[in-house]
Amino acid sequence: MSRLFTKRRQRHFMMLLKYWRLVFNDHFVIALFFLFGALAYGYSEWLPTLSANQWWPRFMLIAWFVLLAQIGRLATLIKRPDPVFLLPQVRAMDGYLRRAYLYSLVLAEGMTLAGTFAALPFALTTERLSTVDIVAVFLTAVVTKDDWLFTARKSISLRWSKQGWRTQAEYWLNPLLAAAATWLVSPLLGLAVAVILDVAMRLVYRELTIDWQAAVKMESNRMYSVYRFFNLFTDVPSVQGNVKRRRWANGLVRWLSNGHRPWAYLYARGFVRNTDISGIVIRLTLLGMALAFLVPLQWLNTALGVLFIYLIATQLMPLYGQYDANVLTHLYPVQTEERVKDFQRLLTRVTVIEAALIVLASIGLHFDWRGFLLNLVFATIEVGILTRFYFKLRIKKLSEEY
Repeated sequence: MSRLFTKRRQRHFMMLLKYWRLVFNDHFVIALFFLFGALAYGYSEWLPTLSANQWWPRFMLIAWFVLLAQIGRLATLIKRPDPVFLLPQVRAMDGYLRRAYLYSLVLAEGMTLAGTFAALPFALTTERLSTVDIVAVFLTAVVTKDDWLFTARKSISLRWSKQGWRTQAEYWLNPLLAAAATWLVSPLLGLAVAVILDVAMRLVYRELTIDWQAAVKMESNRMYSVYRFFNLFTDVPSVQGNVKRRRWANGLVRWLSNGHRPWAYLYARGFVRNTDISGIVIRLTLLGMALAFLVPLQWLNTALGVLFIYLIATQLMPLYGQYDANVLTHLYPVQTEERVKDFQRLLTRVTVIEAALIVLASIGLHFDWRGFLLNLVFATIEVGILTRFYFKLRIKKLSEEY
């Protein structure tokens, strides 16, 4: 069973590596670089404005560590045929799940330590922590995550799999008790509470014979969430979309199509219905608005706004050639010049909307109207360049590809 898990883990890594190459492309890496740089800079600028002995930072730290405990799930790598083919090995599955638990624990504890390091400057600014307290905070986070993963492990056992309400309560209540004791009383008390809860879970939940249906369902849900993330950037065969009527989008399609023009209507409807394109446009717009709202440094704020407007426009442009493989669209009695104008109109409207939202968000908490006007000027110039000049170059390139 150990060799079986090792083989599955290797295949799992190869699958993840295949999609990581597609996810972390040049545009996404650049966006992440600016995102983390902006967040780090904003974080460093925000810390000096805080003072010690305030009431709300403690509750923010509690919420942070409770949410941090939810990151990192139990990866069993169990497949749907396993209940049939591995049923005679039900006793040996304890060793298999032990290796899966250790594999999940290493990955989850890495993310937990990274999240604790990120919160440490905030905690040191608002709280008086000694070296012993800092060590206790890290150990509490590590023990709490171990407790969380053991809760996930017992939830796929025959005896406890039917008590989903108890599992969900323990997912949140145990980290909450440890975090509340840490930040409302003492980090040492929080460590003691975390250790007691971890030991008590292992004493209470002993019979952990695998429930095949629960284990298959848990792993299927975990992998589906992973595939959904990858599906934001590329097509994943394991993720099948659902087709349903969206009446609320009729008005949006009519506004984007602007009249009874066949290609304009086709592009507008394709943009709204294609969740890959419209979804990434919406997510990039929301991310750009959040950064424009939070980043206080003006030149960085403007640079991020320009970057996100460019990224959104370039993500939308491949929609131009989406229907070239459909023979029926070539039967439209419409000239290529009109088709280009229709798509240019759609690109202009979408880009203007998302640029306006990012520029409005750049006003920020302090209502920086000077920065708002500067971003407005740059956004207006960039939208004009993207929709008038850069668009023609991309369309020529896309036409050659398709």
